[in-house]
Amino acid sequence: MALRQPTFWTAPQTYLLLGGTALGYALLMVLVGPRPVAGLAGAGVAAAMVGSWAVGFRPDAVTASGSDLLDDRTFAAQLASLGQRVPAKSQKAWREVQTWAIESQRFAARIYDRDPMLQVELLEAMHTVLDLSGQVADGLAVIDQIETPAYKQMAQQRLAASRDRLQATYAQLQQLQDQLALSTLDDNSSDPLPQRLQTLIDANKTILQDDRDLS
Repeated sequence: MALRQPTFWTAPQTYLLLGGTALGYALLMVLVGPRPVAGLAGAGVAAAMVGSWAVGFRPDAVTASGSDLLDDRTFAAQLASLGQRVPAKSQKAWREVQTWAIESQRFAARIYDRDPMLQVELLEAMHTVLDLSGQVADGLAVIDQIETPAYKQMAQQRLAASRDRLQATYAQLQQLQDQLALSTLDDNSSDPLPQRLQTLIDANKTILQDDRDLS
């Protein structure tokens, strides 16, 4: 599921502009009376305003910038870019992580489909999923290049922490998606969905920050 890209005729600003323009034109006719010159001038101004909006219309910034990680193609493209860092001999381990990331995005998209008000939290969650995936990709790329036992152990621990967090994110988003699909969140938990998502995001950020602190 992808976010719908707004068009000129679906953007709410279009209808506000058309309504305001029509109201202004009607008031002009009331004030000056049915004079042809005033009518033509008013119509010209109204047409110029609508035409200017139509020419300058741009899709939503999130969609236009290609950063809509709730769109499966956008997410897959960015994940594939991370996968290019992984050496051939580590592809098996990467495919497992890739599956967790892709499934996490699918669950997030389904949650958004049912509750669009969660867009901000879901996008942030997907950004952390990509960041964790990047950590795994980098870890797989360098771990065999480290020869000192102490540093090799440290690299393995960091890699395992990122992997485990991705797997946990996958499982948690699956649970949230299933619960929301069954409409049982309110009955089975006192914690609202936004709070659960924020807890997930915070846990992901903790792993990401720990990795940065060790770098």
